[in-house]
Amino acid sequence: PITSSRYRELPLSKPIATTYAHPRGGDAMGGTPTVLSDISAEWLSEVLKTRVTGFTLQVIGAGEGFMGQLARVSLQGDNVPESVIVKLPTSDPGGQIMGEMMGVWKREHRFYTELASRMKGITLATCLYSTAEPYALILEDLSPARAGDQVAGPTPAQARTAIDVAATLHSNWFDKPELEEFDWMPKLDDPMTASIGTLFPIGWPIFLERYQDSLPPRVLAWCEKFVPMIETWMKTYSDWPCTLTHGDFRLDNMFFSENGSMTLIDWQLSMRTPSTTDLVYFLGTNIPTAMRREMQDELIIRYCNAMRDGGVPDEWADYARIVQGYAEGMLFYCTSFAASILSLDPANERGAALMDSLVRRAFSAADDLDAGSRLGI
Repeated sequence: PITSSRYRELPLSKPIATTYAHPRGGDAMGGTPTVLSDISAEWLSEVLKTRVTGFTLQVIGAGEGFMGQLARVSLQGDNVPESVIVKLPTSDPGGQIMGEMMGVWKREHRFYTELASRMKGITLATCLYSTAEPYALILEDLSPARAGDQVAGPTPAQARTAIDVAATLHSNWFDKPELEEFDWMPKLDDPMTASIGTLFPIGWPIFLERYQDSLPPRVLAWCEKFVPMIETWMKTYSDWPCTLTHGDFRLDNMFFSENGSMTLIDWQLSMRTPSTTDLVYFLGTNIPTAMRREMQDELIIRYCNAMRDGGVPDEWADYARIVQGYAEGMLFYCTSFAASILSLDPANERGAALMDSLVRRAFSAADDLDAGSRLGI
């Protein structure tokens, strides 16, 4: 329920380093870097177990959805991949504190080292190296596959593919006893989720100053009434079976290939929650309003049918139940923007555009779904 979109690196549009013919950065023993400029040929050679003689490094994803520093590293050397993706924790002090509180880096490390090999039917980037303390992750470069664009929205084919992947993920892990092994993944009752109520009075005036005139008045009123209900509301989902959810199921984390397949990245916010968690975020904030209105029923029915085909009991793949969870979740997202706004950097054009699209789509979806009335507000 809490996305990483509020904690971003500032955008850098050009490579931050040139080709290195000799090791650079890190300590004398080639220790794990903590910032991208400290990546060294020595460290890359050590962790990739090959000989890297030089590399070029270009920042990617900055300001666009990664709670950390991300770079494409083009390699020169003996039997090396043409390029890899290196991911490090954010260098922002506030983001570091929040990341540690949420356990996002340990979560992603454990996902790739403990869970990735047990995923069925979901395409993942191959993990070439992962360490938890300090965190560093090296993944295969998915190029020429292209990431979706959450601001622009998906094509109809991409939307259907994303729904199919969500249904595969959720049905594969639906109510599985093995989920209890992964106690490093939070559940819906995680204290960080409930913290929205604490942050709301701080961020809500700032949020209203930016958005009040462009949003449905009744949804704004619902948010104010919903805040004191959040913890009680979360308990109403205690009898919903959990599954493995991605937690940040959005287009910027989806890489689409020409053959129509999709690779899902960024598992920092993976959780054990009701399946609607991912559905809410994707349908309510990733799809432009006109397209959502046209495709929403089709996509939800598609999801329900795929869940049943994956063995989920009819009771939990029921259209009316899924729509109810979707509507309630949308109101939670609308309310949570009071916390998100606290770290919005208006100078980051991409981040601001992303926030604007999230807010307007979410409030429109909550309005269309009559979310407040469904909750008795």
